[in-house]
Amino acid sequence: MRNDPLPPFQTEAPAPELDFPQLAALVADLAQCRGLELHSGHGRSAWCKLVDGEFGARMGPLGSILYVRAESRARLEMLRDGWTADLASSFPGLAPDWSRLDDAGAPPPNFSLARLTRVTRLTPDFLRLRIEAPDLDRFSRQLIHFRLILQPDPQRAPVWPVIGAQGQTVWPRGDDALHRPVYTVRAIDAAAGWMEADVFLHPGGRVAAFARGAAAGAAIGLTGPGGGTIPHAKRLLIGGDETAYPALARIIAAQDPQAVGECHLFGRSADYPMPAHGGIRLHHAPQGEAALAARLATFGTDARAVWFATERSALAPLKAALNAGAAPGAPDPHLAVYWTATRKEPDHD
Repeated sequence: MRNDPLPPFQTEAPAPELDFPQLAALVADLAQCRGLELHSGHGRSAWCKLVDGEFGARMGPLGSILYVRAESRARLEMLRDGWTADLASSFPGLAPDWSRLDDAGAPPPNFSLARLTRVTRLTPDFLRLRIEAPDLDRFSRQLIHFRLILQPDPQRAPVWPVIGAQGQTVWPRGDDALHRPVYTVRAIDAAAGWMEADVFLHPGGRVAAFARGAAAGAAIGLTGPGGGTIPHAKRLLIGGDETAYPALARIIAAQDPQAVGECHLFGRSADYPMPAHGGIRLHHAPQGEAALAARLATFGTDARAVWFATERSALAPLKAALNAGAAPGAPDPHLAVYWTATRKEPDHD
């Protein structure tokens, strides 16, 4: 039986065509892939829990019922759109009819219209973007990720997302389809109206190409905040490739001065400006995920917070080693796929 209070904002959609075991398996797979808390209600419901919301499904009188709950209206929108996208990937043609949240045609409450005001060369492999908008308070909390929304053609009139007739966010399609990669909030001053994100210059990166050629004041969109909380512990084991370097920097900067641990940098380069911390040692080992996994499989770890984010296949040996060697009562590791090698470009940073 559930004992914690339900988040105050929620929306549901019937899914009579889907058997609950199918949805429960999908929820479990998403929890494992993204390092989320997985919960089950006596085999009749399954959900992933985040710091400020949850999404999942439960048995209905006919088929299943999808649901999303959150601590804020904007976060509800973000989680619902993400859950809808995951469902569409697994069940093509599914179009959940979510309970109404806003008037059709209104901008989604988790969407902000912003402008790019400055681009700085941070290192040979990273650009830093300064973004300004009037409503950034929600990005200054514990969640550290957001989606950067780019128009396909800056020469055309912009087309932004709106709320559809079924309560869902309707994104432009065809020639107006928007690019929506995930980034880390590297620094923010919500009162002053700005935040910064660092872009890894991977081959073919659309954001990097945009940033190199954009004029000051170029219009962009923001949605979020998204998942990715900052772990806090006296002993940490963290790491990732270049796509995770900004998130690793946020994690290190947030630790208590007495914290100790290791941060493994698996990227080709290691010149990203990590915060100085006397107790957290940096180890640069390009493509060193498998070697670290072998060490963990043999010796384990006494870290009280474990956080890794890298390419899907490179993450697999770390996941296997940590799952196999987990001691009773040990905290669950956060193991996130930030990109997949078969795609043209990373989804993060």
